[in-house]
Amino acid sequence: MRLSAQTWHDLDMDRVYDRINNCASPAGEQKLRELLRDPSLDEKEIARRDALIRHFDSDEEKSLRYSRALSEIGNDISRPVSETLIQLESQKKESVLTHVLCALLACFSIAMIFIQPTVGLVVFLAALAVNIPLYFKRRDEIGEYSACYSHIVRSYRASVRILSVDDDEDLDFRKVIREAVRAIRPVTRFGFLVTAGRGLTGGFFNMFLDYVRIFFHADLIRFNSMQKRMLEHKDDILKMYDALGEADAFIAVASYRRSLNEWCRPDLAMSSDSSDAYLRIEGMGHPLLKDPVTNDIEVSAGGILITGSNASGKSTFLRSVGLCAVLGQSIATVCAKSYRASAFHIISAMSVSDDLISGSSYFMAEIKATKDILDAVRKTEDEGSYPVLCFVDEVLKGTNTIERIAASTEVLKGLTGRRAICFAATHDTELTGMLKGYYENYHFEEEMTDADTHFSYRLLEGPSSTRNAIKLLKIMGYDDEMVSAAEKSARDYEESGRWIPASR
Repeated sequence: MRLSAQTWHDLDMDRVYDRINNCASPAGEQKLRELLRDPSLDEKEIARRDALIRHFDSDEEKSLRYSRALSEIGNDISRPVSETLIQLESQKKESVLTHVLCALLACFSIAMIFIQPTVGLVVFLAALAVNIPLYFKRRDEIGEYSACYSHIVRSYRASVRILSVDDDEDLDFRKVIREAVRAIRPVTRFGFLVTAGRGLTGGFFNMFLDYVRIFFHADLIRFNSMQKRMLEHKDDILKMYDALGEADAFIAVASYRRSLNEWCRPDLAMSSDSSDAYLRIEGMGHPLLKDPVTNDIEVSAGGILITGSNASGKSTFLRSVGLCAVLGQSIATVCAKSYRASAFHIISAMSVSDDLISGSSYFMAEIKATKDILDAVRKTEDEGSYPVLCFVDEVLKGTNTIERIAASTEVLKGLTGRRAICFAATHDTELTGMLKGYYENYHFEEEMTDADTHFSYRLLEGPSSTRNAIKLLKIMGYDDEMVSAAEKSARDYEESGRWIPASR
């Protein structure tokens, strides 16, 4: 199951992607994002990915030669090659007669300059007046496809260079590239007419080719045959592009592994049979933190309920667990000392927000995201498919206290089962007792002085017994009288079980 947009956002996957991304080509960047978007449930596929990453990690110099070849592809396309080729199929084919006539007019004008210079110059100026506007008009119409073709030609050349790199192992990606190169060679014939130059800048030869194209419509005449051959070899082009992207992405992952202080390969139970879900992580850290505090966690089917004060580390812990699962099942790289777990469908509802455009309030967005998780859990229970690993931060916080606690209890109960593990964080300590038997209680705590707060970020067993919200008001410089009144009101509620109206 692909990560939902909500889960991608919750786990801060854009920043995780940026942290890993060291790709030399758009194909690699696209492939890396696809890998992270779609954690695998196939044991052989994960092992294959890990083998490729280890291969690139074993010889940095060889990986650098691959990256240099990939970097020559450039990054001049606005959308993926696959999308452009699909769009190209519906592009209307236009007769090249107009552009052939323009080319003949250009040739005639140049010839006339040598025969009758005065007449030739007039014809030459007339050719310029006709050819240039017609060129740029058609150029605007096919610019995206022409840029895609240029990109494919450069990808082909990069593939040839990659195959020239001495590699003791003839891995699958090289075999795919080799077959694709043979198949699409006709597509790239006379490719220099399209790929060289561009923008009337650069070296003399490139500038010269730009002017030749504009005056003689050389690339426009080439476009029709280019379009036909690109579509005939679409599958081969996409196979080549995917293989290049995979190599580039895994070179980036190998580099990412070398940058980590500690990481491990996941030990995954890939069966989707009726066995209970489980997860055990030792020495887990967050991949975006330079020197993270590490924690251990072990849980079988059921849930983990985390309480603690503001900023104590609850949300970061949830994200760390989620990222261990995502990165383990996508790039076989976990930021932990060890990771043993079931293979999961991963889904969350953490950083939910309202939507002004659609008119969806915060609470409506929250209950929709939570309902999506409930549906996923029930589906896997009914079908006996891979278990669900889900994360909920401050469940139903967008409503009143009484209904929030009552509804949260039932929702969180619904997110547990033999085929699901739920990690939930909350400030509602009442839930620690109400969900006893369904969730194991853990907490984070802090040390507070009059001037500051120190967080250990260590996960501790049992429910939290501390609060810090009012103390933080004082530390942040709120009025002393206001802080004292708030502290008294909290004490009164704890003693009497009811809120006393504010006095004037």
